[in-house]
Amino acid sequence: MLRYILYRICMIIPILLLASFIIFYLLRLNNTDPVAQYLINSNLPSTPEVIAAVRHEFGLDKPIFEQYMLWLQKAVVLDFGKSYMSDRDVWGDFVHYLPNTLLLACFAFLLTILTSIPLGIIAAYYRDRIPDFLIRFICFIGVCIPNFWFAFLLIMLFSLTLGWLPALGADGLHSFILPAISIAFMSICVNIRLIRMNMLEVSKERHILYAYLRGLNKKHITYKHIFYNAMLPIITALGMHFGELIGGALIIESIFAIPGIGYYSLQGIANHDYPIIQCFVLIMCLVFSLCNLIIDICYAALDPRIRKNMEDSHVL
Repeated sequence: MLRYILYRICMIIPILLLASFIIFYLLRLNNTDPVAQYLINSNLPSTPEVIAAVRHEFGLDKPIFEQYMLWLQKAVVLDFGKSYMSDRDVWGDFVHYLPNTLLLACFAFLLTILTSIPLGIIAAYYRDRIPDFLIRFICFIGVCIPNFWFAFLLIMLFSLTLGWLPALGADGLHSFILPAISIAFMSICVNIRLIRMNMLEVSKERHILYAYLRGLNKKHITYKHIFYNAMLPIITALGMHFGELIGGALIIESIFAIPGIGYYSLQGIANHDYPIIQCFVLIMCLVFSLCNLIIDICYAALDPRIRKNMEDSHVL
């Protein structure tokens, strides 16, 4: 297992290199120019001399590949350059804003697990009955409503109408309740439908029929046999949900004015601030790669067939 983990960690490196080069190249192929935005924000004249001086200062006058190699040499030591707009160290700002985003993502992820798993089991257990219909109706609404629109509805109800929770800022854990619900709601609904579908598929297997014929209790069969055997696809979905929750913070943090990397990166995107965008994309690629690694490790730990295949392929 250790050899497999080391192998997967090594595979992350070329993925990050490829992703960094693609985003670096695409940013410079579009029609936006960070120099123009910088001159507007700095109240500087847009003369050819000033534009040339700023482009030279940012290193944008060099060939693209040379720019990438210079950026990569610094990125490997976590030096992502300075923001074009604020002249602050990008990595230092990300480290400063990251705790709020991680707290929000972990809160939303915990909410997804604690809500979707029991509701998915209930929906499968009471198939085509009233609890199932109610849960499926809520899930249908959840996958149709964008998270930013759902966030506005929560603010209107719980902040403006009832006054129970704050609408802006990150002043204590209660400030993260509405943002976490906004991000997690769609993931909860998707996960409930996935759990229900997988459990209903597993319930058709022959060993489940034998369990009923042996006279085992229905609840025991549901939890110990059906749910356990339906866990692998659920683990995959949960692993991907964590990355999606961090990505969803890009909009939700801006709506709730939470100082996290999503709010910070959205400002960078609005200002065409290349160092901020490149750092954010690289972090997201790393998060999804680590989520995939954790999922594969969980697979090998839960399913002996997967461990056997790894041993046969000499990966472990």
